[in-house]
Amino acid sequence: MKKAQLLQKYYSGLAQARRFGQSLPSVLALTLVLAGMTTVFVNIVTQPLERVVIVGEIGELHRQALQGWLVENVAETAADWELEQTEALLETLPWIQSAAATRVWPNTMRLEIKPHTPVALWGDGSFLNSEGQVFEPVPGSEGLVLPKLSGDLNQQSELMDLYLQLSALLGDTALRLESLSMDSLGQLSVLMHNGLSVKLGRRAQLTRFQRFLDWHERYGADSDAALAIDVRYRNALAVANPNQVQVLSGFASRSGGGD
Repeated sequence: MKKAQLLQKYYSGLAQARRFGQSLPSVLALTLVLAGMTTVFVNIVTQPLERVVIVGEIGELHRQALQGWLVENVAETAADWELEQTEALLETLPWIQSAAATRVWPNTMRLEIKPHTPVALWGDGSFLNSEGQVFEPVPGSEGLVLPKLSGDLNQQSELMDLYLQLSALLGDTALRLESLSMDSLGQLSVLMHNGLSVKLGRRAQLTRFQRFLDWHERYGADSDAALAIDVRYRNALAVANPNQVQVLSGFASRSGGGD
């Protein structure tokens, strides 16, 4: 009985060895294929950077400044395909709002740049974008002709909102905003491009500005461009020119309480 069991184990072992021998070439072939795939992947990942493509709505000044800066500050990081670090470095530039770096296989880096778009001047040499964010301009753009906003550091967003709303009220009129200024108490004053100055105060500023526009349409076209107009009255406005006080103080439109 023991002899029969031993013979059975012997023949069973031979069968297992035979099956393993038959499958060995397949195992080796699969191992070689995986090794080949790993080699190809490594070769693709380590492809050297050969080209950088800049996309986005950027002007020529931005493009020139960016090309030179990339060579001096980002070349090594980009060559190592450090995409996040490249983005972080680009966003240190004060005139760039956001940057996104992606790889285009096998050897091209694509940089999508969103620069700050200047809408107004702020203070001495800074700009504001449409969101009221303060930023430093790209070199060479300091001569841009833009309206100027002035106020405390925490007022820039409010002033930008007011500028956009007042500009919308102007519509197709010939008037243009030259500057907006707000004091520490929130009193708003506006200077038009033709020299007209308008005091709008702290409240109902859009209503008061519309009252000024209504007056200008009816009386202001032939008036002295240097008039100082105060609209901080409930149902009237006044000017500094004595010859116009009687006419202007009697003009009433939309209500807006005085300060």
